[in-house]
Amino acid sequence: MKPIKLIPFTLALFAGATTVHAAADALLTEGSVVGTVSGKSIQLSDIENRKINELRIQLHDALQEAFIQHAVTQLTTDSSDYPAAAPAAISEEQIEAFYLNNKLQSRGPLEQLAPAIREYMEGMAKARHDIQIYQRAAIKGDITSRLVKPKELLLKLAVDSAFMRGNDQAGVMVMEFSDYQCPFCKRAQGTVKELIGQYGERVAFGYRHFPLAFHKEADDAAIAVECARDQGSFEAMHEVLFNQPDNLFRPELKAIAQRINIKDLERFNSCLDNDTYAGRVANDMAAGQSAGITGTPGFIIGYHDPDKGTVEGELISGAQPANVFVSAIEKYLKGR
Repeated sequence: MKPIKLIPFTLALFAGATTVHAAADALLTEGSVVGTVSGKSIQLSDIENRKINELRIQLHDALQEAFIQHAVTQLTTDSSDYPAAAPAAISEEQIEAFYLNNKLQSRGPLEQLAPAIREYMEGMAKARHDIQIYQRAAIKGDITSRLVKPKELLLKLAVDSAFMRGNDQAGVMVMEFSDYQCPFCKRAQGTVKELIGQYGERVAFGYRHFPLAFHKEADDAAIAVECARDQGSFEAMHEVLFNQPDNLFRPELKAIAQRINIKDLERFNSCLDNDTYAGRVANDMAAGQSAGITGTPGFIIGYHDPDKGTVEGELISGAQPANVFVSAIEKYLKGR
């Protein structure tokens, strides 16, 4: 007896109503109308979030791959103009080179991994052949595809009270959300400095707070740097806090303020003791969460509208290598 497969209640309830249009709905574009409410049309762009966008892109990629495989199989069956790929001749030397170049020694001995490596290399050779056939057939008009890849969803965020570096009037922005007790945020600071040095005249760099709940001193540290900002010492405090993330209780924060020669120490201490900027930190947290940030560091890189005070772009999570940021920045610089 086959096991019973359950499907979610809502899907079961609506299955009959959606079956006819399932294929079309999967390929909706951003401007497609998904329904009406009180006679008003609701477009996909009105309800799409990051998760839906990711799923739409994944669906497109899966459909594209399946279509290519189906089209090539049909062409090689129906027409002598498109010969099927001959089995790839993979030598033992090629397998050994692949094993060494990809540093697979930790996965097991060559003798054990050789069959899987051969299978992978044969599959890659066939895939390259299939792509060549597909491209040639598309040029000749023997294949047409109606699949359109969804645009990556851009997140829109108010710059608000972010601390700005670089060119605050630039048309591209890197907006950072970080936590002073986060080791990955500390690691990212070197990359951010490099980027400011490289793009400071062409890109705006914003900083907002995202103190994580399990970093008990991060909230006070964020408030402290805002109190220092009042007196033009944001960057000096910012630098020290990331280099000393383990003891950021209020007495130490006050000592740091004295060490960096805050102009009015009494004013700083009062600002910190009164939690003057707790609301600003909370607002930063809410903004980050609305943009889909769940951990630190998180970066929104995209188009900056200095008149409207917004940044619209993509989310990059974690202390990524510099080239990841450079690639994103260059994309938006070229897209302006």
